[in-house]
Amino acid sequence: MLRYTAIRTVWIFIVLTTFLSILFITIRLVPEYPPTEIKEQEIYYARQESDGYMTTELITDDATVRAIREGTYEDRCSGCFYKDEGDQYRVFIPVPIITQYGSWLANIFTAWDWGVSTRVSVNKDVFEILQSRLPVTMRVNFLALLVFMPVGFTLGIIAALKKNKLTDNVISLGVMIFISIPNFVVMLFLVMIFGYGLDWLPSQYPPSDVVGSVRYAALVLPVMGLSFGAIAGLTRFTRAELTEVLTSDFVLLARTKGLTKMQAVVRHAMRNSMVPLVPSIIFAFVALLSGSVVIERIYAIPGMGRVYLRALTPNNFDYNLILALSAFYTFISLFAVLLVDLSYGIVDPRIRMGARK
Repeated sequence: MLRYTAIRTVWIFIVLTTFLSILFITIRLVPEYPPTEIKEQEIYYARQESDGYMTTELITDDATVRAIREGTYEDRCSGCFYKDEGDQYRVFIPVPIITQYGSWLANIFTAWDWGVSTRVSVNKDVFEILQSRLPVTMRVNFLALLVFMPVGFTLGIIAALKKNKLTDNVISLGVMIFISIPNFVVMLFLVMIFGYGLDWLPSQYPPSDVVGSVRYAALVLPVMGLSFGAIAGLTRFTRAELTEVLTSDFVLLARTKGLTKMQAVVRHAMRNSMVPLVPSIIFAFVALLSGSVVIERIYAIPGMGRVYLRALTPNNFDYNLILALSAFYTFISLFAVLLVDLSYGIVDPRIRMGARK
């Protein structure tokens, strides 16, 4: 198991590095969106030079300096930035993409430097932005996990035990409804009803300087918005797996040996149903993270999803921030796959991942 985990971990970083390398090269081939303010531009391009993405040259020729100031200078340099230094100009020139790529890898592996933001928080280190936004995102998603997991399990078990009865039909109807509606649509209805209509809960996430019960109340709507779809999915999956196991021969044998229906379900049926159910919970949590991107925007939650959408604004892209956020979400997805594989062996000790024949 240890050897298998080590190999899979290495592959996670290989896949992650490959994906981010392709994304980095693609980003460097498209138009750049530096800061708009002159002072911010100067700071940004100085950082680009120190990070190894640009080199500088000085233009001291009076005729060329005059032509640059008058706007008549014809230069074929794509992506260059001219800084006025009185009687001369300093020109920031992009280095070849392969050189930029090498500098990017060196900055990450030696200093954990992902660059600076150009649009969302100008000239601020993108990793600092992620650090400040991550706790909010994880708090909302973990609370949703703690809500949908027991509720989904309970409803799925009840539906399986009451198969084809009124209770099962009601639960199945609710599952069909909520699994068909996107979570951001559910979130909009929740905000309209409980936020604006009844005024029971905050209609948007409060600012950071607001303390007290309002901050806790503000978590209710986003957690509900994320949970309904996950509850429906887990309920349906639990019902299907448990229904199949309840008709298995070993459960019928346990009943003939004198066990009650509840004992047979708890001791035997549920244990065998957990093998496919645990992976579904892990994947559901990853789905919550991706779903929270839109919900954070709707509810004005200052999390990673909201920043991601801001960084992806057309004609206003923040490429360094896109790279860092893509790395986070890709790593979570790849790591979830590893956890799913390991969970099989934890739930059922008879399963050994990577074992030799």
